Amino acid sequence: MSIGNNIKQLRLNRGITQEQLAEQLHISGQAVSKWENNTAMPDIACLPLLADFFGVTIDELMDYKLNALTNKERFVKFMIGNGILQMKNCTLKSGVESSYYIDSEKFVTNAQIAKIGEYFADCIRENHIECNVILGLAYHGISFSVAAAYALFQKYGLTVNYCHDRKVKDSRGRSLCGYTLKDGDRVVIMDDVVSSGQTISQKIDEIMKITRIEVVAVVVIANRMVKDDSSEKFGSVVIEEKYGTKVYSIITDADVQKYISC
Repeated sequence: MSIGNNIKQLRLNRGITQEQLAEQLHISGQAVSKWENNTAMPDIACLPLLADFFGVTIDELMDYKLNALTNKERFVKFMIGNGILQMKNCTLKSGVESSYYIDSEKFVTNAQIAKIGEYFADCIRENHIECNVILGLAYHGISFSVAAAYALFQKYGLTVNYCHDRKVKDSRGRSLCGYTLKDGDRVVIMDDVVSSGQTISQKIDEIMKITRIEVVAVVVIANRMVKDDSSEKFGSVVIEEKYGTKVYSIITDADVQKYISC
């Protein structure tokens, strides 16, 4: 893919017009149009500005792949650059006020899903999580866990079983799709965020009614650090104590707040 096509895709993912991008870079909309039509190349001085605006590296902007593992700041930039992490005041489902919003519906391209899969796979490897099953929670966790399972094989050569839960049982009464869980399976539960922990706990309880699995980890994009009403503990802590497991997140609320304040 050419740099012009990359710029166009990143711009569309961000949901802005050519004119809006041009305004951010202090250039003309005609210049952006020429880039995207591959009739002109960005000036070298524009490359760092473009990369910073979209939350990617210059290498990625020019379609080069990096082998180095990404850090939390780069992940936040990736999320912002793709319009997934939105800096705006909002009220979460838990009723907590937040200065940012994570819109998982914005993961719409194969490039975005492939990228998030790598981040999840890296998180699993970096924290030495040993498992034989990855289980995605409906709905957002389904695509993320598929991408993570694929990335674990492609990047690290690891083979694991995969399954995901269903919101509604099928005609045969099954609540899981894919691999059939067995007693003693070491399972990583995967979802987009953990807040108060109630939703994830309910789903794990339902799964454990079917078979006695060991939840070795819960891995999410972000830990919103919301307290459970009944225990006054953070949702991630409630999950850890209830199931004797560990909650891992690619980023935490503190990571986002730190990035915002910089």
